[in-house]
Amino acid sequence: MTRRLGRPFQSDAVETRTRILREARLAFTTRGYDNTTNREISAGAGITAAAIFHYFPSKVDLFVAVYDDVQAKVYDAFDVAVAQHDTFLKKFDAIFDTMLELGDEDPMLASFVVGVVTEAEHHPDLREALKQVSPRNQSFLASLCIQAQQRGELPEALPVQTAVDVIAGVIGGFARLSVTVRDRQRLRSVAKVYQNMARNALARASVSA
Repeated sequence: MTRRLGRPFQSDAVETRTRILREARLAFTTRGYDNTTNREISAGAGITAAAIFHYFPSKVDLFVAVYDDVQAKVYDAFDVAVAQHDTFLKKFDAIFDTMLELGDEDPMLASFVVGVVTEAEHHPDLREALKQVSPRNQSFLASLCIQAQQRGELPEALPVQTAVDVIAGVIGGFARLSVTVRDRQRLRSVAKVYQNMARNALARASVSA
């Protein structure tokens, strides 16, 4: 029996939601928030434009869901990567290795992440909605730095938030670079420089502590 378009059966709901998020992220990244339409997303997801409202009541809700989904994809991968190592520097290296791997798997991922700030600046309603989503980068990096301090790899006198802000700035800068530089070898070279800088900075901080 041919299934008509519209609200999917419950067994297909998760799969349909996943397709909507995938198509929405592609549209938001390539066309921007303002130019993205339900018709475009639904065409890629294989449903009617009206069916999207069964999952996401508004474009704001959809964008926030995509953001939350991207956070999960990135930081779940980071969690797995750092869990395989037992020192701060190896964990730091693993983060960059994972960023490169994610970029190889999905080149548009970093573009969406970088674009979130710009879209939020131009759309107050979107900015307010995004504030309700707990940023996983803060909790992930805070845990990383606290554990490093407990192991004596970071000075106890160094405020955790300062360490978090520094690492977040480095990761964010690398993400923005990866949007404009598609040459993977260049990016790997830059990642190596960041890793060496981290080693030197950590060595100096340990001496001065």
